[in-house]
Amino acid sequence: MKVLAVAVSILTLAGAAAAAPRPHPGQPGVPNFPKLPGRWSHADINVTIKGVAHTLTLDRGRIIQISPTQLTLREPDKTVQVIPLTQTAVVVIMGRPATIFDLRRKEQVETMRIDGGPAVRIKVTSRG
Repeated sequence: MKVLAVAVSILTLAGAAAAAPRPHPGQPGVPNFPKLPGRWSHADINVTIKGVAHTLTLDRGRIIQISPTQLTLREPDKTVQVIPLTQTAVVVIMGRPATIFDLRRKEQVETMRIDGGPAVRIKVTSRG
């Protein structure tokens, strides 16, 4: 089941300072993943970056299909999310820098999109 808007609101209010994303040193303007407690599959978080309001969309799941332009995730709650991709996304596989072309089916990943755009950050947490 998707994270309830109420829970996201509480998380946003309670941990705004702790969860506020910081730009990645190698990619100006690309925030780090905020820390979300518990087991989550999808979250929309409203943040302010450099005085501008944005919505971060986070998804967590297993890659079931991948192409150079999108990846399809099956989230723990069995929902399916299609995540648009670009070659500029910051990709980290098991702590090491990579590209979208290194992503594979069955890998467990977390993705981040900003304001409904393509993934800006993808983190592989398990090679599956």
